[in-house]
Amino acid sequence: MKKILCAAFLASAAILTSAQADTLPAPVICVVAQTTLDKSAALKSIVSQLEKKRTEIQKELSTDETKLKAEDKELSEKQKKMTEKEFAEKRQAFEKKVREVQSKLEIRRVQMELAFEEAKKKVYEAFLKVADEVKQGAGANIMLYKETVVTADAAFDLSNQVLEKLDKSLPTVQVTFKSEADIKQLIQQQQAQQ
Repeated sequence: MKKILCAAFLASAAILTSAQADTLPAPVICVVAQTTLDKSAALKSIVSQLEKKRTEIQKELSTDETKLKAEDKELSEKQKKMTEKEFAEKRQAFEKKVREVQSKLEIRRVQMELAFEEAKKKVYEAFLKVADEVKQGAGANIMLYKETVVTADAAFDLSNQVLEKLDKSLPTVQVTFKSEADIKQLIQQQQAQQ
């Protein structure tokens, strides 16, 4: 009896699975290269803006570094003329300035990272929307990254169409840098969580 029930159950499951498979549409697949996003005008505009900001930061920090080196040298030269207490106070003040510059560097690093991530997210969202539109326009119902496919005819590759449409819909992205105060608060929150 158990064998009959089990066989009946398996037969009904097979029929249900077959019926569900019959209702699914036939796959029509196209591919897009992962590098399409990197080649986009919007991402190139982001990189250009970040490079400009990085150059500004390097100039700023270079100036700070030059000042600190000069101050350290001056402090070392004056050490012989100071009491131990005076030197310790001056050294402590100098080390505080060094920590402030290091903190500024960390803030700038986080500013750059967050700005890049937020801007890249906008490009990726536009990429997904455009890729879906191109996929539908081609009559496909599945789009895969080209790099995940072992082999496919070039006709399945819609990378150029996606890139062209992405560049038209989102030619640039304005990179926004959070304020120092916001970054300090974020860093403090992260440190508190650790």
